[in-house]
Amino acid sequence: MNYRLDHIALNCKNLDESVQYYEKVLGGKPTEERKAGDGNRFRFIELSGSAPIQLIESTDESGINHYGFVADDMDQAVAELKAKNAEIIREIRDKAGKLTTLFVKDCNGLKMEVRLLR
Repeated sequence: MNYRLDHIALNCKNLDESVQYYEKVLGGKPTEERKAGDGNRFRFIELSGSAPIQLIESTDESGINHYGFVADDMDQAVAELKAKNAEIIREIRDKAGKLTTLFVKDCNGLKMEVRLLR
């Protein structure tokens, strides 16, 4: 299975200020604002030549929320991760029940996302 780094997600206290910061400092281009499953606002900051940064507004935390990879085949990815005793903490399925995203806890306790390459 091939995995490609897709994004790094950061918790931030103020989404609007954080977006302005990454636009100014790194020349990032923000995507439209969306809401996560927990209701928190987020935006991606697309960077030239690099994986994007996902900024997630959080009044409780700052720092790394998760890092994300894409895979070509989610069935193969989940089978391999389970065979290697990876700790799967959340599975997300589409309306048809097809697995699209996994969250795994890495050896340092960080969340790692693996999602289907679109």
